[in-house]
Amino acid sequence: MSVSDTFGLQLAKYTNVAASAVLIYDYFVTLHSEVQWSWGRKWGIIRITFTISRYVPLAGALMTSYSAVKTWGTQNCAPFNDAVNGIHFLGIIASEGLLISRVYAFSGNKRAYLIILLSFGLVILVACVILSAAPINFNIPGPVAPPCVLEGARSSAFPYGILMFFEIVLMSTTAFLRYRHYQGSHNALIKSIYRDGLLYMFCITMISTLNVIVIAVLPLSYSEMLNTPQIVAHSVLASRILFNLQATREKPLLHTYRSTTSMELLSRPHEFQARPGDSVTIIQSDEA
Repeated sequence: MSVSDTFGLQLAKYTNVAASAVLIYDYFVTLHSEVQWSWGRKWGIIRITFTISRYVPLAGALMTSYSAVKTWGTQNCAPFNDAVNGIHFLGIIASEGLLISRVYAFSGNKRAYLIILLSFGLVILVACVILSAAPINFNIPGPVAPPCVLEGARSSAFPYGILMFFEIVLMSTTAFLRYRHYQGSHNALIKSIYRDGLLYMFCITMISTLNVIVIAVLPLSYSEMLNTPQIVAHSVLASRILFNLQATREKPLLHTYRSTTSMELLSRPHEFQARPGDSVTIIQSDEA
């Protein structure tokens, strides 16, 4: 193994372990938001999706870090790696589901947008599963990596590329909704929701883009460098989008006892309600 390959593998190990540490840190930083918006609430689609996107990536990140630092020797690592890949896949799907729910809320809960995005997301999911289960063989000559080394294949860039395309579609849809339905709005809260959501989606898209570049261009020893950072970015940013969306529904109520029509449209995910003790009187006044 060359010096470059050794450096690439070490760098991949460091970035995966560091990303796990970032996810753990962010979990405790945002735990109060999770307690406020999730704990004690009834289970629904949004809460189930949130829980998966919140905790499954944590398990996947820790398992990837363990695999990165472990010396496998003659042990068969394939079952463990398949489990890790499945966990990563599930975490990303859940995070993308939260992004879809955010776009759906921003559309004013119009079912047409939800149906189109879910259908398109299903097509993307099937394509990613097919490409992951039956990777394309490029037959590129080169040194064969030892078994159970933290190193992927060039073909793994395709699922990430498709994922990147889906995230670009979500960003474009958000921008379209902003200028189609809220162009004349001077509501600072609407602008804040749009800006924060678009910024977070852009960051998720960028990490997917970097992952494609790393896998397709750099030596294969670097291919797993953004494995854990990918799911960490999805989990952290998708959760924050949901936290911010739920937090913003309280701000206009606290000041005016009634939100604008736009904000009423943005605050419909009933599976995620504020704790009754925090704002039940205000919400009842709003609904009266």
